Amino acid sequence: MSGDVLVCLQEDIQTIHHKIKGQLLIKAGHVGDYAHLEFSPMDNFIHPAVVLTVGRLYNCRSPKLLSLGAIVQFIFMASQIHKQIPETVVQSHTIDPKDGTQFPVLVGDYLYGKFFTTLCDAGLLKYLQPLAEIIGYIHEGGILKKVNQNRLNNQIVSEVTRLEVAELLAGAASIAGDVVGAPREDQMLLYEFGLNLGMVYGLSQGKSYDILTHYNQAKLRLDKLPNQSEKIIFEHLLQRIQLNDGMARKVV
Repeated sequence: MSGDVLVCLQEDIQTIHHKIKGQLLIKAGHVGDYAHLEFSPMDNFIHPAVVLTVGRLYNCRSPKLLSLGAIVQFIFMASQIHKQIPETVVQSHTIDPKDGTQFPVLVGDYLYGKFFTTLCDAGLLKYLQPLAEIIGYIHEGGILKKVNQNRLNNQIVSEVTRLEVAELLAGAASIAGDVVGAPREDQMLLYEFGLNLGMVYGLSQGKSYDILTHYNQAKLRLDKLPNQSEKIIFEHLLQRIQLNDGMARKVV
């Protein structure tokens, strides 16, 4: 979907999304009937891709990585659904449930529940605390944005982007590093790489002057990671986002 280098991940990405789709059917139908589940191609790709690429850096193709990729994507999906909920109720019997308030809240909560059950089923419960902290960051970012919606500046936009976008990618990278047995020093580098990758991703459609700074910081961390040929996947992903080829997203 985004260049020959990234195609090597496509089979595992499809496995992860097949796992996710299997959880979207409920007795009342498909959860997509009750909340907006339309995401950009890169939104569907980047979170599991970070997890999978860390595995390849350390020669690991564990099923736990596939589960972790689904877990991170569940968190992203739930947070995006909650983010899109309107603040006021539209009084209409003909309103699409997806555009209301009650059903999207329930669907978002349902997806958070699926993150937790997938975590348990995969034997990854030890990562509940850091993932719960990330969910807290995401909602903290939403609060910060709402409080400052009439006085946004570069500093606030950068902080909101860190909380709402970058911390999830940083956590995905560092937790994947722990799953594959990467040294602690490498786990910190992975966290910092994911954080700066997330900042580039979140800021890529805005006019922030911080994008180049975060791009260079991500490259610096990447250069310190194991010199495996798979690093080119991260390099290519970072470059595509920095070039803003239309698959990225605007956060604020």
